[in-house]
Amino acid sequence: MFCARCGTRAAAGEGACSLCGAPLPGGGLGGAAGGPPFPAAVVPVVGYGGFWRRFAALVLDSFVLFFPNATLRVLLGLDPVSFLDLLAPSAWAASLFEMLLGWIYGAGLIASPAAGTLGQRVLDLRVTELHGGRVGFLRASWRYWAQILSVLSLGVGYLMQLATPRRQTLHDLVSATLVVRARHARRAEFAPAAGGTA
Repeated sequence: MFCARCGTRAAAGEGACSLCGAPLPGGGLGGAAGGPPFPAAVVPVVGYGGFWRRFAALVLDSFVLFFPNATLRVLLGLDPVSFLDLLAPSAWAASLFEMLLGWIYGAGLIASPAAGTLGQRVLDLRVTELHGGRVGFLRASWRYWAQILSVLSLGVGYLMQLATPRRQTLHDLVSATLVVRARHARRAEFAPAAGGTA
């Protein structure tokens, strides 16, 4: 089940959300104090990250990564915003550093309890597995490197988000991840429990 307040996945039987502390249905308390158990399972309506919100998070993350990348480029005698010079070993070294830093930054923060980069957290986004679980470092790494597919498709992989039902880009689909709203998940709806009637 998922927490109706923050959308965090919770194991069956837990009394409260481990992230925000909100009470969970079926946690041994019933529908109310001393009342009958909940007749239905709480199914939150998940709010997926929209295109412009995700784009703004990407811009913020680019600013965060720009300063260490630019510092290294200057130390290597390069222009801080220069493109890759195929004949300059220092340009290759700077590009390799930028890719590795972006990978550690992106995959590390997505796999952490924050479940998102600094830009994503500022824009109220978090990255989860398809069922709301936390993403591990290997999956987060695969998601990061899968962005190459979106780049090679001339951006079509990013624009796929506008057409997929859960607002997934190509690298989301390849890595089986979702980008959801963290604190502003929609109000919970009540759905019949398994085996119940509509």
